[in-house]
Amino acid sequence: MSTGRRFSQNFTDSLPILDYRRELYQSLERINTYNPPVHTCSTGWAFNGFYSGPTSIAYLFYRLSLVYPGLSFKQQSLLEWANDYLKLSANNRHSQPDPNHCGIASETLAYEALTSIINNDPSLANKICSYEPSISADVGSNEWLYGRAGYLYILRVCRTHFEKQAGAEKVTTLLNQTIQRTIQYILGIPRPWTWHGKEYLGAVHGYIGIITQIVLSQPKDSIAQIHHDLEQIMKELLENQLQSGNFPSSAEKLGASRDDRLMQMCHGSPGFVMSFDSIKDFFSNDLQAEIAQASERARDDIWNRGILTKSPCLCHGIAGNALVFSRHDDGRFEGLLGHITTEQLESNAQADTTKGLEKGWLQDAGRTDDFVGLFTGEAGRAWVWAVADKNLSRTCIGYNDI
Repeated sequence: MSTGRRFSQNFTDSLPILDYRRELYQSLERINTYNPPVHTCSTGWAFNGFYSGPTSIAYLFYRLSLVYPGLSFKQQSLLEWANDYLKLSANNRHSQPDPNHCGIASETLAYEALTSIINNDPSLANKICSYEPSISADVGSNEWLYGRAGYLYILRVCRTHFEKQAGAEKVTTLLNQTIQRTIQYILGIPRPWTWHGKEYLGAVHGYIGIITQIVLSQPKDSIAQIHHDLEQIMKELLENQLQSGNFPSSAEKLGASRDDRLMQMCHGSPGFVMSFDSIKDFFSNDLQAEIAQASERARDDIWNRGILTKSPCLCHGIAGNALVFSRHDDGRFEGLLGHITTEQLESNAQADTTKGLEKGWLQDAGRTDDFVGLFTGEAGRAWVWAVADKNLSRTCIGYNDI
């Protein structure tokens, strides 16, 4: 196995002293400084739903407002900041979701879902449900980023809010019915499930991401109906674990040495472990034991390889990988978080090829909104600091947090 340009040494001798709350505030400061909630020619945004862009940042602030009720930032409540960033999408041209554009990167679905729950507006949740016939009108995509698994997450966001609201039984029932129809359609599509012609296995584009969204979304009174189908798929996925402990990115890459290089939330074992932790209790006792064993092998490999040299985001960087470790997991959680502190970001402001870094992590600040996006940059790091500060379950916002 060659680590080369993709990994660098982690903290092994001593752990840094981390101030989680301070780091959270500094992440929010960078978001607001480099990409404030304005839209001009020089500060243009790309609108990619909950994946990146202003709506993804609005979603971060909304979720943080639930974790830190009453907390303010720059003399505004976190919910007010959520609304400020969400307004940027209000005048954006919203395209109709279709079978290939209905995942968490759909700006239309993300905007309508977040607007619905912030304003407690069931009519928008109803509208999101109304897209289901067209989303299920063709084979399209089942994966999480652009496909139906992501649509399930969007529906779950709405259901999680409205099932707690008095008098919202009608919309909650409709959301559950839409979820069930979407799941039935996914499971009715013959395998292999592909994206752009490739049979992916990982969390973002592949099987484990689809299974995770199905399990977390399925109404409790109908779980038994899908149990057998998912058990079989899960057994097949576990058989694909590589000797190292990693998982290949796609079925066609099994056995090729070059395919053991990717170890990220999107491709590789971090996305698998993150998913396993959320859905393992759904499966039989024997399969749970296999999942636990696979997870430990993967965690050891993630730690032993060290830190990823790509930007430290949720999708393909240190922030996402850190979420596979608990706070009491032999210091490995803190060991990875030590590489995304303000001090580390600033010390890597310039490219350092002697350490194998692809580029300085602050070079893109202010140049592209990817730097602050939820899965591509600073907003994701902010979520991880909140998880650490509140000692929350190690879940990934936008994926398995609800």
